[in-house]
Amino acid sequence: MGHLIQLLPEEVANQIAAGEVVQRPASVVKELIENALDAGATEIWVHIQDAGRTSIQVIDNGSGIAEEDLPAAFTRHATSKLKTAEDLFALQTMGFRGEALASISAVTHATIKSRTAGQSTATELRCEGGHFGTPKKTAGPIGTTITAKNLFFNVPARRQFLKNDTLEFRHISEAFTAISLAQPMVRMHLKHNGQEVWILDTGNPRQRVAQILGKKANERLVPVGEVTDVVKTEGFVLRPEHARKTRGDQYLYVNKRPIKSGYLHRAIIEAFDGLIPAEHHPAYVLFLSVPTDRVDVNVHPAKSEVKFDDERAIYAIVRSAVKRALGIHQVAPTLDFENNLQQHVDLNGQTAPSAPVIHVDPNFNPFQNEGKFSALATASYRPSAQVNYDFFAAPKGQEVEQLAFDHAAEIPSGTGMNLEPGWCMPLPPHFAVAVLQNSLVAIHVKRARQHIYFNQVSDALHAGEPMMSQTWVFPEDLDLSVLRYWHEWVDILPRLGFQWADGAVGKQCLAGPQFLTSSQAIAWLEDLLTSKPDEEDDALTAFVMQWLEQWTQTAPLPTSPDLQSLMDALFSCANPWTNHAGKPIARILDGAALSAQFE
Repeated sequence: MGHLIQLLPEEVANQIAAGEVVQRPASVVKELIENALDAGATEIWVHIQDAGRTSIQVIDNGSGIAEEDLPAAFTRHATSKLKTAEDLFALQTMGFRGEALASISAVTHATIKSRTAGQSTATELRCEGGHFGTPKKTAGPIGTTITAKNLFFNVPARRQFLKNDTLEFRHISEAFTAISLAQPMVRMHLKHNGQEVWILDTGNPRQRVAQILGKKANERLVPVGEVTDVVKTEGFVLRPEHARKTRGDQYLYVNKRPIKSGYLHRAIIEAFDGLIPAEHHPAYVLFLSVPTDRVDVNVHPAKSEVKFDDERAIYAIVRSAVKRALGIHQVAPTLDFENNLQQHVDLNGQTAPSAPVIHVDPNFNPFQNEGKFSALATASYRPSAQVNYDFFAAPKGQEVEQLAFDHAAEIPSGTGMNLEPGWCMPLPPHFAVAVLQNSLVAIHVKRARQHIYFNQVSDALHAGEPMMSQTWVFPEDLDLSVLRYWHEWVDILPRLGFQWADGAVGKQCLAGPQFLTSSQAIAWLEDLLTSKPDEEDDALTAFVMQWLEQWTQTAPLPTSPDLQSLMDALFSCANPWTNHAGKPIARILDGAALSAQFE
C-alpha cells in the first residue's frame, strides 16, 4: 500500500494559495495598487480590459525593483517589508506577506517591468503560470509596470465563476476608490477599455472625498476629529438627511488600510440614533489611527479584517467622536435663540404688549348692501362637530374601474378622462376641481404630478414604456466624479429619456426627460448615478419618490388648460385615486353625497 499523504506539486500548491489572495479581478487590482503605494508612488495608472478578464495593468512612478531582485518578486513569501514575526506589529506598509505577486503570476500571464533611480534602463521579466522567463533589458521610466493577462487561464473552474463584466468592473472600481480615499496626496487614474473612469488629482482629504462621492457631497459632509491615546478618529460623515435605505458610501480605515468591521459599523449607527429612521444607513469615510502594536492586521487573507487590542474602548471612542461631531455642527434640530428674538420677547422691558383690538363697523346692515351680503355668503364655512362634512371619498375595490368607466362615458371619447376647456379649475395652494355631469372630482395636483411621473419612471426602470425625451439647446457636462456606476446605468438611461456623447473628460448630455429642464435633469441624473440600478426595488422607489417630491415643491401650479392634460394623464394610470404610499390623490363628490349634506 502506497503513501496516502503526499506533498502537493508546487504548481498545484501555488494555485491553491492563489485562490485565497486572488478571488476576482478586483483582488489583483487591490494588491498591485498597494504594492505601488508601498514603493512610494505619487502617481498610479490602472488600465483594465474586459473587466480584468483580458488584462489588468498597474503603472507607478515609485522606487522600482532592482534587476537582481526581479525573480524574487514573483517568489512566494519573498518580501522586503518584514523579516521577523515581531515586525507584524510594527507594520508601516500595506503589504507584508510576499504572496501577492506570486499568487497573481500563478493564475495569469504576468509581466513585470521595473527601473530604479540607479539604473539607466528598465528590466522586464515574464512569468506564466509560475514559470519564469529570462530577464531582458528594455526602455522604461523609473517605477514599475505590472501586467496580468488572461486571468485564471489555467484554472477554468475559477474563471467560470466570474460574474458579468458590469459586476466585475464594479468591484474593481470599488477597490480602486476605497484605496484612493485614504491616499489624497497620490494622483490616481482608472481606465476601462480605453475610457477614463476616474482621474483623481492630489488634494486634501475633503477634496478627495468630494471627488469620489460627488461634488454635491462636499456641502453635506460633517467633519469628525477626536484624538485619544487609544485611537485617533478623523474623517467625515454625511448629514443624517442624506441617509439611505441601502448601504453605500461606507468606508472605514485602520492606519490607511480599508477594512470591514460590523462591530465598528454598529458604533457609527448608534451615533446616529434618533437622527435617521431605523431602516436607513448613514454614509461615512472614517480613518482610525491606532498604534501598530495594538492592532493585528494578519487575521484575513485579503487583509480586510483586523483585530484590536481593546475593541470596546475603540467602539466607545468612535461612537462618541461621531456623535460629538454631529452635535458640534448642529445636525440635530435646535431652537434658535438668536434670530428674531425681539419679536417674541422684549428683552429690555421698555414696552408692554398691546391688547388685541376688534374693529366694528357700526353702520353695517346686510339687508341694505347686496355686495357685502354676497361676500359674507361666500366666506368660508365650518360646520359644527355634529355634521359629517367629510363627504369626499375614494372608490374602493371594483368601484374604481366602474366609476372611471361611467364618467368616461359621459364625456367625449378617450380611454382617459378628456375634459372640455373650462371644466377644470385650480384651487390654490395645490388643489384643482373638475366638474362632471353628476359629480365633482377634487385633485391634489402635486401628488397627481408625482404619481404620473413616478409611474413613468418606474415603467422605464423596469424595461416598460420609455419616457419622452427632450433635446437641449445647450448640452450639459457630466464630470467623472459622478460616473461611478455609469457602466451599470448605460443601458437604462435611454429609457429614462437621456441621450449623451463622450466628452473630452466625462460625458456630455444632449437630452433628458421631457418634463424636466436641463438643469433639473442633470441634478436628478447625478443623484441617480450614486446608486446602483440593481438595488432593492423599495430603495429605488424611495429614491425616485424623494426626488419627485423635491421637484414638485418648486414646480408651479398648472393653469386651467394644463389641468386638462394632467387629469387625462392621471386617469390613464392604473390607480388614479391613491399613490404608491397609499396617500389620496383624487376624491369624488357625486350628487347623492352632496344632497345628503342638505337634508
